[in-house]
Amino acid sequence: MPDALRNHAALILADTLGAILAGHREGSVRAITARHAGGGVKLVGCTAAAPPPMAAFLTGYAGTAVELDEGNYAAGGHPAIHAIAPALAEAAATNPSGEALLSAIIAGYHEGSRVGHAMRLRPAAHPHGTWGVIGAAAAVATLRGYPPAWLRAALDLAASLGLATSVTASLRGGSVRNIYAGAAAQNGLLAVDLLEAGVTGEPGGIPVVFGQVIGEGFDQAAYDASATRPFILEAFLKTNACCRETQGALEAIELLLAESPLDPGQVAAIEVATFASAATLSERAPVSPIAGRFSIPFTVATRILRGHAWVEAFAEEAIADPATRALAARVSVREEPAYTARQPAERVCTLVLRLADGSVRECTVIGTPGDPDRPLPEAAMRDKFRRMVEPGFGPRWVEMWEMARGVDRLPRCAELVAAFRPTV
Repeated sequence: MPDALRNHAALILADTLGAILAGHREGSVRAITARHAGGGVKLVGCTAAAPPPMAAFLTGYAGTAVELDEGNYAAGGHPAIHAIAPALAEAAATNPSGEALLSAIIAGYHEGSRVGHAMRLRPAAHPHGTWGVIGAAAAVATLRGYPPAWLRAALDLAASLGLATSVTASLRGGSVRNIYAGAAAQNGLLAVDLLEAGVTGEPGGIPVVFGQVIGEGFDQAAYDASATRPFILEAFLKTNACCRETQGALEAIELLLAESPLDPGQVAAIEVATFASAATLSERAPVSPIAGRFSIPFTVATRILRGHAWVEAFAEEAIADPATRALAARVSVREEPAYTARQPAERVCTLVLRLADGSVRECTVIGTPGDPDRPLPEAAMRDKFRRMVEPGFGPRWVEMWEMARGVDRLPRCAELVAAFRPTV
């Protein structure tokens, strides 16, 4: 693993830790943590402790609760949180070195991504919670020092413990989507425990489950060829608290606003043309924060009126705001087949802004900042970390950032876990 790969993995760990801490401020995360954290290993992001599988669940839940975690186009989902949540739970129990933790996260990210890349997920299924269970098991098995045969056995077992998740749950306001990654993280850790207890998985279970049960096909040749592919270098990172597929339109409106100010009252219509999967995020009247985060009309409207698309822009009161809902009602979204045809190489979005005086402004973007070919500068990621962490930890965020970025220099992970827990 070259230094550049390990450095980027540490950046993704720091970013994911920030997302976990931001998620722990959500009411539902606090409530379920209070109910189930009855003692065990220490959790990052709160003062509670829980048995390792539950710790993995709660950490994974928090990490996706406000839609700030990374993703990966080649894998077709979010590999990092699935690997990091159980790795943190295991590390809190066994206190390995920071270098061992980072290596396990890279291994989990890699193995989960390989399966996600090789399988063809059913259209109705959400990638969270499906192949991520493989990444979770691989991260924990790596921390435990499994030899190759045991690692393969753990992944075969984990294959049968993934979820069958719904892609439309979030579009319809179901925040159950936020627990998919946590459940897979928990089950991946359990898979390793079960293997040590004598439970066996289906031999060669990965292509069976992910090619025939949860998926519609499995490309074994692509899986084999990806053995040395550095998936973690292909991650995308976000600076807005909404679905990646909303962010083409979001960047387009940002660019138009940077050219000249906009009076929201003068907006007659906003028309968005994009590729097929993004065009499904067309709901104009989202019923909940999760639905707002998966709505291009609402994301664009809340950005225009609030000046940002951060966590607060998708709070309950923001979702109910009459002015935002009225503006979102004037945003239409459609698929442009020519843009769909340009995938996966390009992710194109055109936004047309029509004003009451008859003037028209237009912007087309390809990809967004944070994509692998448009990486965000370190300063932008550091500032994102500050915004995620400072509300709960104050000026401590600076030393926390430095610790996470240099995690592989830590002699023991107990120092990291302690630093990422509130003092009161």
